[in-house]
Amino acid sequence: MTKNLIKKAKEFEKKVNKKLPGIIELEFRGLYEGGIFVARKGKEKGAKKRYALIDKQGNLEIRGFETVRRDWCDLAKDIQHEVLRIILQEKNPEKAVKLVRDTIKRIQTGKAEIEELTIYTQLVKPLSAYEQIGPHVKAARKMKEKGKPVGEGMIIEYVITKGYGSISDRATPAEDVKERDYDPDYYVNHQVLPAAMRVLQALDLTEQQVLSGKVQANLGEWFKKK
Repeated sequence: MTKNLIKKAKEFEKKVNKKLPGIIELEFRGLYEGGIFVARKGKEKGAKKRYALIDKQGNLEIRGFETVRRDWCDLAKDIQHEVLRIILQEKNPEKAVKLVRDTIKRIQTGKAEIEELTIYTQLVKPLSAYEQIGPHVKAARKMKEKGKPVGEGMIIEYVITKGYGSISDRATPAEDVKERDYDPDYYVNHQVLPAAMRVLQALDLTEQQVLSGKVQANLGEWFKKK
């Protein structure tokens, strides 16, 4: 069956490419068992759609999600990747929602590891050339104040810590952050929850529903509708 489908797909690809103008070309990428497509909001920049596809072996192909972005912490990217996998492979959104809620609880109770909360952002120009001072720039300045070498092209590793001031003011070099120093509200509301909701919103779920765990009825209606 699989070989037959691949053969037909390649025949279709060849037939269509003969009719396409100029350098436009259709490319056969593979066979997928399922996928999820999420339209970006009107004001967001970049690709108009996010999507994730899963093949028969359980391999995910992901485009436009935080799993491929460097300026999100590993925990946010890992949770988003696992939410995608659970929905596409296990077809169990309730389990995905529980994972998100359990992760949020772990963050709020101070049990998250500093390594999984560290954000990696590259300095794309000399430190003195920055007019807008983002978190990675603030963290880099703190490193420089301590006599550490900082330069263009360097990857800055930082964590948003508790305290006063803006998010940028609280960006601290990861090596200087101790256990439980991180700001749980920031990592819940600006990292893990938004990353998970990029996927879960495709199931018509809201943040309030995910946080409360009261989603089963809505999910049943969604799958019935699809």
